Amino acid sequence: MSNILTFPSRASSYAPNNPLPTENVVELMMPGDARRLRRLQSEPTTETARNAKLRLQRREAWWKAERKVEYWKACMKMHTAISSVQRAGLPEGDNHQKTENSHWHPIAANYRKAIAELFLTPAHRLTDITWKQKALAAEEHKYTDLSRDRIEAAIAQDIDFLAAHPTRRKREEQSA
Repeated sequence: MSNILTFPSRASSYAPNNPLPTENVVELMMPGDARRLRRLQSEPTTETARNAKLRLQRREAWWKAERKVEYWKACMKMHTAISSVQRAGLPEGDNHQKTENSHWHPIAANYRKAIAELFLTPAHRLTDITWKQKALAAEEHKYTDLSRDRIEAAIAQDIDFLAAHPTRRKREEQSA
């Protein structure tokens, strides 16, 4: 979905081969987008603000990677559901293209690629590190190209980052 809205100046003059004048194009921003954009573009003055900016950048990357995993997981579930109703001969299966086993392989490959990307995406909070540790223990990396050592190294880097870039400092540290 695009954030660009176009408004024709004259309804009769609009046609696919007659593009709209550029003065009729408006870009919309979501309520928090302007603040987030200013925050990302401005240079923070305090160490806490610099840490917050770094974490915000990591959060955005994590969310994108997480959305990919959710998307491909949903695709796998949908493929399974469609295949199941088609095998059972239910009329709901007629709403979809005939599923083949060969359709499953690219979906699973993309899911595995998304999981691998999420393992390597820098974590912005402790709960993300916890997810990585649990997923590693559950061997979710098993069918990816990632080794256990590579994921453990990424987790160690995340832990080091969070220790070096705290969200708050204790009062004793601030006055020292």
